[in-house]
Amino acid sequence: MNKKLLLEFIPLTLFVIFGILTFFRIPYMGLIALLSGMLLAMLYFYAAFWLFAETVASIASRIITGLALSITIIACIFSLQRWPYWKMYGIISYSALGIMLIICLFNFRSTAYKPLLYRCILFLVLLSLIYGYRSFPA
Repeated sequence: MNKKLLLEFIPLTLFVIFGILTFFRIPYMGLIALLSGMLLAMLYFYAAFWLFAETVASIASRIITGLALSITIIACIFSLQRWPYWKMYGIISYSALGIMLIICLFNFRSTAYKPLLYRCILFLVLLSLIYGYRSFPA
């Protein structure tokens, strides 16, 4: 793994692990998930141009991907923390990921868009799991 992937992978792993532990109501796991999610959202929003530089996708696609992934992480944080407007952020996040998926699927033959497509699918599944768990309580 190169340094860019490691810089993305560590907060993402912490966010997923402590997000799962948040569901079990273990004390302070929500705070750690919040902090790692904030770090990851800032990384995607501010450094998307640098983070996705190894892909030869267009500049606009890299920026749109960073914005969509940042919105998705924020929607996951709002849902995990049970803050108000979590449904609104979820709908906005689904819309942003849908736009990114359309862009990636139009350019599917290009190998530059495949890492972006895989990230979008990963975050779509992550958001769907959290959003579904929060929407339909047992």
